[in-house]
Amino acid sequence: MKLHKEYPATHSMSTAWYVADEDGNVGIMDFNENGPVPWKTEEASVEELVFGYEEDYKTKEYNLVSLTDAQIDELIHTPHSPEEEDLWMDCIIQIDVEKENAFLELAKDSDFDLEFCVSKKRGLYSIDAYHCTSAPHKDGKYQILETSSLRKMLDKNIILQVFKKQSFWMDDEWKDEKFVHTKVFDKAPYYIFHQPYWYDLLPECMNVPEHPVKLEQFPESLRQRVLKLPIRFEETKQFQIAEWHPCNLSHCYDSPINVVDGCEYMLLPMTGGEKAYLNTEIILASEFFKYCSEKEKYGCSECRNYCYTRYADNDTNHPTVLAILEPLYDWTPALKEGIGAIASRCLWLPFLPKIPYKIKKRLKPSELSSEKYEFDPSERDILKHVSGRRLLGLFRKNKQWLEDQVARFNPRVILISGAAEAIMEAVYPIRDNRIEINGVSYPTYLLPEVETHREEIERLAAMPYQGKKIPHIISVEEMEKLKRQQ
Repeated sequence: MKLHKEYPATHSMSTAWYVADEDGNVGIMDFNENGPVPWKTEEASVEELVFGYEEDYKTKEYNLVSLTDAQIDELIHTPHSPEEEDLWMDCIIQIDVEKENAFLELAKDSDFDLEFCVSKKRGLYSIDAYHCTSAPHKDGKYQILETSSLRKMLDKNIILQVFKKQSFWMDDEWKDEKFVHTKVFDKAPYYIFHQPYWYDLLPECMNVPEHPVKLEQFPESLRQRVLKLPIRFEETKQFQIAEWHPCNLSHCYDSPINVVDGCEYMLLPMTGGEKAYLNTEIILASEFFKYCSEKEKYGCSECRNYCYTRYADNDTNHPTVLAILEPLYDWTPALKEGIGAIASRCLWLPFLPKIPYKIKKRLKPSELSSEKYEFDPSERDILKHVSGRRLLGLFRKNKQWLEDQVARFNPRVILISGAAEAIMEAVYPIRDNRIEINGVSYPTYLLPEVETHREEIERLAAMPYQGKKIPHIISVEEMEKLKRQQ
């Protein structure tokens, strides 16, 4: 195991999300650079989660947690007068509740950012008034603009106090022949767990709350997305979240990886201390090599990612919905947002995971250690060499890959993007909202038609998974047996 952290030029950023135990206690899991991150985890920091989750930063739509006064007091500190505040950025203010209407009216001004209400009863609000200030003077203090909404609030004595928000910085390092965890906070109303930089170590409990936040304090829409764990936090100081929720892992290059039935498994420590192989991917673009019609033409002995690659995307390892898209289609977050809850049961799949049009220049042995990096060809490069007719021709020659994926997952319903429709219907019969693939008929709808047929699609998506069983955990002994059989 490496004892020193590495910081490559490009690396995954740490993120955080909610977890809950059997007793309904809520924790926040801080996933470090190399740690396992559950597939459904939205990107956020611990600081961004303690009051609730910002669903849309543009509209300032927050799903707020109903915190008690005692819990709020653990998240704010250093009360001081408005005159003592120097930054006016990302802070909590307490207003005179008798002047609430005047405050809310002034807060509508474009220079004042009212983020959310922490406690209406206490007049606590999270705000950012950076645009109400000018550049700092030599003393480092920001000057409040005379015409700003903030200045008007202060002149009317609306703001009584200002509080700092609690910081939840945590780190770990190898020191004195052991791993040492550090933090900058004393208390919080959540159980807080910190995943070490070293993925083969389990996360450490960094805070046991005196006033624990309960799952029932969460709004229903947010409560459903909290990751549920079959443990009790007060009894379990360390655990492996990938044991219960499929996870992605980054930069675990020295971890043993095995591919079983087209799925990737990585060796990780379990909650009990033993090690096992855990499923991290159910679709690997490199598996297309077995089907590739062009590999002999380009002299490929293995898949080296020289071709344009479009990776699959999914939030579940037992999909009931298969969304088939053109590889060159613009896959944006709006795709998932457009189908709502259906996305949680969906596997997004290109009908060709790779477009073999020409192989990039291989590096000479003398260049392997140089700073010459290979990049995937751009979409523009692909469009220069791959016409719609060429793409259809490639699909006809390599369609067995898609057919095997469809048979493997046996979806309840298939969605097809508008861009993929022409190619799909040129190869497979599509009639009366059904598509026939390899002699099997599946309900099918175009992605732009989801809203029109939402009730039927949601009904099909909610049905039990009927595809090939994908083991989530494979013991070391079982993996050795499978490797001998391969």
